[in-house]
Amino acid sequence: MQPTSDLEDWPCGLIDLDGAGRVLTMNGQMKAWLGLDDDQPGLTLHDLLPRAVRIYFETHLRPLLIVEGKLSEVSVDFLCSDGTRLGTYLNAVADRLDGKLTRIRMAVFRNETRKAFEQELIARRRESDLFKVLVASSPQAIVSIDDGQMIRSWNPAATRLFGYDAESVIGQPIRSILLSSEMHAPFEAALARATAGEIVRDETVRIHQNGHPVDVEVSIAVVHDEIGKVSGFMLTFIDISHRKAAEAEASNLLEELNHRSKNILSIVQVIARQTGRFHDGPEFHNVLSQRLASLISNQESLIHKQGRTADLGHLAKTQFSHLIDPKGDIVTLEGPPVQLNQQAAQAIGMAIFELVTNAVKYGSLSQPDGRVLLTWTVVEEDEPGLKMTWQEEGGPAIAAPARRGFGSQVTGPILEGVTHGQTTRDYVASGFVWTFSAPLDRLC
Repeated sequence: MQPTSDLEDWPCGLIDLDGAGRVLTMNGQMKAWLGLDDDQPGLTLHDLLPRAVRIYFETHLRPLLIVEGKLSEVSVDFLCSDGTRLGTYLNAVADRLDGKLTRIRMAVFRNETRKAFEQELIARRRESDLFKVLVASSPQAIVSIDDGQMIRSWNPAATRLFGYDAESVIGQPIRSILLSSEMHAPFEAALARATAGEIVRDETVRIHQNGHPVDVEVSIAVVHDEIGKVSGFMLTFIDISHRKAAEAEASNLLEELNHRSKNILSIVQVIARQTGRFHDGPEFHNVLSQRLASLISNQESLIHKQGRTADLGHLAKTQFSHLIDPKGDIVTLEGPPVQLNQQAAQAIGMAIFELVTNAVKYGSLSQPDGRVLLTWTVVEEDEPGLKMTWQEEGGPAIAAPARRGFGSQVTGPILEGVTHGQTTRDYVASGFVWTFSAPLDRLC
């Protein structure tokens, strides 16, 4: 029998796209799954995906293809012509030129097919040469445990993901290897779900040999013996650390944008009031317009991260300009020139923005005689570092807030996490005082 000259009859869906996501070719298997006619010119990938998946593709998968040039075993739902969804996982490779996608080739597998394949493998004897080869060569970490939760197999990918070699963990309880104490109960619950017949696929955390947590997606399948009794479990782990880090960064950015959006009207009122203190007539209109433009520029800087370094003095002045004129005796900015890297500039700028906004709304800059002193120095010690102090004077009586909102996160934990620094805040009688220090090599 002569082999077929195309890929129409392959037991998986195949899609060939150009860089813009237009469908160039699609094999018969994929068309059959989606219920598509043979001739549908102008079809795009977006036409094949539900709205939420389209957003996920553009915000997560397309950037990953641009950076990595490939995707591996990503769960994606496709939209069938009758409105139902087709659950799949896909692999993809991309051609790139000058940071842009020029072509994308996808291999699509139905989830039901994958489930049947995994169950077939589990049913084989563990000693099977075929099974051993598949497990040893898998890019996913595969660990099997017996019904007493003792590890009985550990593939090379598990070593790469968790650090332990097979010889050191086989025969050991998995609890003592990969789980902290607070993970025991959720792990027991997941095994119970798998035993009850549920296909378990969870996102969770496991512990590396060096003690740091690893974000993983874990699949759990039950292993039965010859008489159908549960004899153990097969655990498959996929490293999702990069995706989780990207999601956390996006979540922080969206939360900050949402936080600022809620305060836009009150900030505009403050801008108008502060401008009116020192300007009137046509000058008021010009200065107000400039400050509103500065506010818009500050908002856009959260999304458009352009430039490799930023001068700290200029950055600080920019954060004041949307509310007040940083010149004169209302605001004092003092410190040596410091060039900040993009990440540090973004975090420090956001923190100063929050401090200025709170000072104008609630602190010293809400009073006619109030003022702010923002100073920074470079300390040459064993580890050169930056020390910054924000000090308010002439403001209303203050006290520590009963709760800390997102602004406190921006001026505290978020800033500390980005810069490996430390922050303090004191609500003293003379006015609010905030300090920040960080190693210079994390900032420049």
